[in-house]
Amino acid sequence: MAKITLFGLAGTGTSSVGKLLSKDLGYTFMSTGNIFRSKADSLGLTLHQFEELCNQSPEHDKALDQEVKSFGENNNNFVIESRLAWYFVPDSIKIKLYCDFDSRISRVARRDRISIEDAKKLTIAREAFGAQRYKDFYSITDFAPDSAFDLIIDTTHTSVVAVLEKIHIYHKTHSEKKV
Repeated sequence: MAKITLFGLAGTGTSSVGKLLSKDLGYTFMSTGNIFRSKADSLGLTLHQFEELCNQSPEHDKALDQEVKSFGENNNNFVIESRLAWYFVPDSIKIKLYCDFDSRISRVARRDRISIEDAKKLTIAREAFGAQRYKDFYSITDFAPDSAFDLIIDTTHTSVVAVLEKIHIYHKTHSEKKV
């Protein structure tokens, strides 16, 4: 049994890795990014507009954060892809994925079917909004310190298969310690 939290900025591969990892392990998968996007859609807003709304009305963010925290406290055998799940699920195996900025932006542009310039502008704005909220809500000024993570993987030139292999090796040797 294990709780696994995946952190990564947009374009690092957390959704792809999280979906495949949870399938491989037979675990539940939760993506706060997907929940956030669904909430924006349900309100008829773009992701950027919803980010702006969250800056004005923090109840949306706080409700999602509480959902992650509660899920982590009441469940086992899951993978959560989220910026702050490592913080809200302290007894998890905490994995950080990172990637160089240009590669991330290229991936975001491809995923969202937008130009590189638009991807860059929206990603920078989204990350700035998030960082400000984490600071305001939880006094977190560095929301991804390496010291908070058990395993850190550079996905810039690493395939999803290779990333999964590294996580599986770590999981097999460390999951008993976290339960």
